[in-house]
Amino acid sequence: MMLTSVFFLVCFMILALAVGRQIWSQRIARERSIRGISGTKLLIELIKLTQQHRGMHSGYLNGKSEFKEKLLPLAKKVETYYNDILTFEKKNDYPESLSIHYLLKQWQRLLNNKQIQSSESFQIHSGLIARQLDAVWDLADEFSLTSNQKEDIRNVAQQLVKTLPELAESLGQVRALSVQVASKQEMSSDKKLQLLFTLGKIESHHKNLVTPLPSATNNELTRFVAKVKQDIKTAELTEQNPDILFQEATKVIDDIFVFINSGFDDLNGKFENS
Repeated sequence: MMLTSVFFLVCFMILALAVGRQIWSQRIARERSIRGISGTKLLIELIKLTQQHRGMHSGYLNGKSEFKEKLLPLAKKVETYYNDILTFEKKNDYPESLSIHYLLKQWQRLLNNKQIQSSESFQIHSGLIARQLDAVWDLADEFSLTSNQKEDIRNVAQQLVKTLPELAESLGQVRALSVQVASKQEMSSDKKLQLLFTLGKIESHHKNLVTPLPSATNNELTRFVAKVKQDIKTAELTEQNPDILFQEATKVIDDIFVFINSGFDDLNGKFENS
């Protein structure tokens, strides 16, 4: 009888230990994912600011001198976010191979290039943002957001770190290109093709959203795309006010980033309540 009791007691202790270890493991994973959300949000904001810099830089290099005074504080803000992300990486033992350290160097080289041309600035900015988008995916994957075992969390995370940021980036490219055209009052055939191609990407990303945008943002996006398309078709884009174009595009882009951040807040709540 004693041996039987001891046997059951040992089995119970082993089972309790296994359950305890599983609960502890789930808690550690949940806390890590929550930290991952905070790091991902920093990267998303960095992308938004880099896109703004690209648009203003395009306008400045094409003759809009008033953009010059806005570029310096914006560049400082971008560098602050780079440093915040590097601090986040250090605190969380983030793999060196995935670090944004190289992107910071590339950003600094861009700022130090005083002889840069408008087309080159656009290409370098866009290449840098493409790498930032890759960095967002890597970070979200490393912290088990886009690779989460729960399908609902995984699907939401994938839209927040891929589909929506890529939609915002396509809009950012249209903003920079249209500001170039309006500032220079000239639209070459390659700029026209580039704009139409990018507008097509916007429509594709828009259709692929799992969770739809708020109706107001959705309407603004649709209206902006239709307006730019019409201005290209009628060749009136060269006559538009670059400041107004920048502001209209920025309003739509900012609303998308607000939607992204709201999505991350909801995702954070799911982890905290699980």
